[in-house]
Amino acid sequence: RPHDTMAEAGAGFSEVELERDLRASGVGAKAATANTVPVVDLGNPDEAAVAQALWEAASTVGFFSVVNHGIPLDQIYDTFACSNAFFAQSLEDKEAQSPFKPQLNSGFEHMTQVRPSTGLPDVKESMQITARGEAMEGRWPAHPADFESRSRGFMTAAHSLGARILSLLEPRACPNNVPGTLANSHALWGDDGQCTLRMLHYPPMTHAQLADLPPGSWRAGAHTDWCCITLLFQKMGETGLECAANPRSGSTEWAPVDPVAGGIAVNVGDMLSRWSDGRLLSNLHRVRMPEFVAGMGADGPAAPARYSLAFFMQADKRAMIECSAHDPITAGDYILGRIRSNFSPSTVGEEVGA
Repeated sequence: RPHDTMAEAGAGFSEVELERDLRASGVGAKAATANTVPVVDLGNPDEAAVAQALWEAASTVGFFSVVNHGIPLDQIYDTFACSNAFFAQSLEDKEAQSPFKPQLNSGFEHMTQVRPSTGLPDVKESMQITARGEAMEGRWPAHPADFESRSRGFMTAAHSLGARILSLLEPRACPNNVPGTLANSHALWGDDGQCTLRMLHYPPMTHAQLADLPPGSWRAGAHTDWCCITLLFQKMGETGLECAANPRSGSTEWAPVDPVAGGIAVNVGDMLSRWSDGRLLSNLHRVRMPEFVAGMGADGPAAPARYSLAFFMQADKRAMIECSAHDPITAGDYILGRIRSNFSPSTVGEEVGA
């Protein structure tokens, strides 16, 4: 598939190559083991102990769950209800209400993201909300009627939690930073903001639909995230997410990241890996295809839907990511390069989001 090598060379080329290598090496499709990911209690009054627990989790597998995080469960459930109501509409209605604009990282997309690790579209659809005013012009869904206000409220809560986690990691991840640099580089609804909420829907599938998919299909192929950190909200009972340490760490054993009661999954992204000069490594993760449900007929439901909410802490477009291993690059150019590695040139076009 064509890709923009100039953009990749400047913005995470090594990460794109890493994902492509997963396909050739077979690592991206390797079976998961029974390993578990750490759980960090953010309610511990000993802030130093919390920072140490976060560092240990982030600097090993790079994926962990946090509990007692301060976001009310009712708000999480309400945002899931909002997401479900949107995705329950017809494909035509969703596309009309929120046209997809990849270069703005905003809008509704349906099976258009092709992972370098698989060369195939993810079997999912998503609604992407980038927290920059012009990115959402003409893209706020009309249904449910209060979609915008509920989404904005949830993003405010997720952003606050993300900023806290970055601030706890920063002294050891980026010791040369002025304290607060990471948190202050992620404005919500600023003129060059890039933080994004992605509502995800992996549709239910029949046996026949599963059988018709190209071999090697995944609900989400193995990848690293482009951001500093991701907060992933899952529904209890809806499994399939799996993670593995970055291959540069020398280990790529896959482990399930099942929902934790009252918890939020967190992973390190490429942007923080770069900013930290590799002190932290971005985590590989994927969503496997569902298993058949025993006893169902050939055309009956074989697998239930999966819903999740991902909040990406992506630094502001003009924020400068500086480290010793790479030339400085703005966060805006970095994200654009990663977008071009995941969507076709005809979809992305030549525009650069303002």
